[in-house]
Amino acid sequence: MAACVRDQLLGRIPEPEIRGVYLKGSSVKAWESPLDYVPEISDVDIHVWFRDDNAWRRHLDTVPQALSLQADIETCFTERFAQPIHQPRLQLIVLNTLVAEMPGFVYSPRSTVTVLHGEAYPEADYNDPDRIRRHDAVDLIERIEWVERAPLRVIDRFGVHAREISRELSWRVAPAGPLVLHISGLDTEHVWSLNRTRVTAALRDVGLGALADAYRDFYLAAWDYFLSSFADTNACRAAILAASRVLTESGALGRQWLATNPENPAAGT
Repeated sequence: MAACVRDQLLGRIPEPEIRGVYLKGSSVKAWESPLDYVPEISDVDIHVWFRDDNAWRRHLDTVPQALSLQADIETCFTERFAQPIHQPRLQLIVLNTLVAEMPGFVYSPRSTVTVLHGEAYPEADYNDPDRIRRHDAVDLIERIEWVERAPLRVIDRFGVHAREISRELSWRVAPAGPLVLHISGLDTEHVWSLNRTRVTAALRDVGLGALADAYRDFYLAAWDYFLSSFADTNACRAAILAASRVLTESGALGRQWLATNPENPAAGT
């Protein structure tokens, strides 16, 4: 899938306009247990870095352009794998817009990124970990909003429609473990280099066994859901319940960190 995305991008965008194409996240990290990659729940996360911050608009910013690229990626993948074990779930992000729109954005450790084309992935600056932790804590708190809205989001999503919820949850749950480990005092690069098996173990090591259980339960229930060809909606409900526990507890830890680490201690704020 990653190769198809790279090839289709380079087939339609002049090569000098692209600084790099990168595969990152759980699909790159070592898989030690079922927690580390769940088919069609985990993303195949690809970032495209343009030389000009607005260059992507010339090639990807209209519905026809987006659908054309989407169709070509699908065709490429189908030609390479006529009967795949699963249909990888792609997430394609323009790195320039992510950096511009996300306050406090921090690049991933290079060890968790595969360069598909072009320059080396940008090197992260982890020299001010408490500044990063402050953004992490806010990020965790914001994830509680999904739980607060969840009852009316999930109440009518049964049968085939239950699957819609899995995408909403996967990208919210996955970073919660490393975010909590970071505000717990662990090294920045270390926590973002861990796969989910090791994130779960590290949560137990810092005394967060209940959160570790919920984090694990989300991915194991998601596996059950996938292995049922997304027919076992009880497994989907189990995943949603586990995710709600992850987001609620991690958000509470984010609030606790901000309360004990005021931005301006002298002023009490």
